[in-house]
Amino acid sequence: MKKRYVIVGLGNRGPSMFVQPMLNEYSDVAQLVGLCDINPHRLQLMQQQVGESVPAYTNFYQMLDEVACDALIVTTPCGTHHEFIIAALERDLDVISEKALTIDAEKIRAILAAEKRSKGKLRVTFNYRYAPYATEVKRLLTEGIIGDIHSVEFHWFLDTLHGADYYRRWHRRKENSGGLLVHKATHHFDMINWFTAAEPQTVFAMGQRRFYGPQRAERGVRCLICPYADSCEFYLDMRKSKELKKLYLEAEVHDGYYRDRCIFSPEIDIEDTMHVLARYTKGIQVSYTLTSYTPFEGWQMVVNGSKGRLEASEAHSFIPTEQKTFAARKAAAKGIDAIQAAAGAKEPATTQDIRVYPLFGGVQVYQVPQAQGGHGGGDTRLRNMLFRQNVPDPLGHAADSWAGVMSVLVGVAANQSIATGQPISIAELLGKEFVPERW
Repeated sequence: MKKRYVIVGLGNRGPSMFVQPMLNEYSDVAQLVGLCDINPHRLQLMQQQVGESVPAYTNFYQMLDEVACDALIVTTPCGTHHEFIIAALERDLDVISEKALTIDAEKIRAILAAEKRSKGKLRVTFNYRYAPYATEVKRLLTEGIIGDIHSVEFHWFLDTLHGADYYRRWHRRKENSGGLLVHKATHHFDMINWFTAAEPQTVFAMGQRRFYGPQRAERGVRCLICPYADSCEFYLDMRKSKELKKLYLEAEVHDGYYRDRCIFSPEIDIEDTMHVLARYTKGIQVSYTLTSYTPFEGWQMVVNGSKGRLEASEAHSFIPTEQKTFAARKAAAKGIDAIQAAAGAKEPATTQDIRVYPLFGGVQVYQVPQAQGGHGGGDTRLRNMLFRQNVPDPLGHAADSWAGVMSVLVGVAANQSIATGQPISIAELLGKEFVPERW
């Protein structure tokens, strides 16, 4: 029997990640039975693709009242997730939520309480777990290749393409996204949690705006009407992007949402330079950095253990020659490692290396074939786990509500630490009702 799904949130992620694959690849096990978005233009666009037989709603609660379904998919801005998740759980529906699960401790406690009362179950879409490269890192660590894990050093880099985009969109306000330490870093903290099979306990953080926000006097309200369009290296012309024009520019008359707001606006209140220190169970120490204006994009990680050291890194994009306009950088960007490019490489490597250094000398190199598809090949593998039954999961890829909570709480604690200058206890954020006995 097919499982019946409704979805709320029809920007870019919802249709591409869930709706189209359900219609094409998973139609034998999944049925889309309802669409919801506050913007009638995006609703109309989506209904044209899925057919008039799938009802469309601007009122979420009306959809739940009128449509017989088994599960809800949530792909709205993070600050609204809790409302939809809780409403679905109260109706005993299963829920699939895009990351980040939510943005603050109060909403986390409300979600956990709702799931505790419900027959439904909550899953969180941590697609980076499913990438073959990350899977191989997890396998090696689980098999004890470096012994007991003592510390993790994790660095994430966002370039002047992807990174800048967070400061144009709804993410630019913490009330919507929780900042990048929640919205973006929830992926990274989940990877650390999953790799180490440990849980965060205490968090201390520093963060500031050094690049985006009110850093320059010359700025407009949005790119479309900006008087500095010819001189700004971040100018985005949505009229030249078929997708952005259709999904956002033509839709803004209905909800007033501008997808191209100025990245130097004084209303931006999220950080762009962040450092986090965390103490985990098992005595593991974690250091993490996120910089959102680097010349390349990707991540680097070191895991130190009782038997040696594991090093992993993944290149997402690099711009080989200096480009002074946003459009030129976007056209020139390649998924190539910056160090490889400096050595003369012209195209992305076909394999990715994981390096293991035994404690008393030598090196072992594990090569993982470069995967295709979104998020390092993780999106397709994640969907298989979500939509198909009885998929083998020996490494524990499937992420439940607790995984979502543990990753978000590192970011929530980091935000509080930045605001107060003090270390923050994860247990105090959770509250006595939800702190596990094993702590």
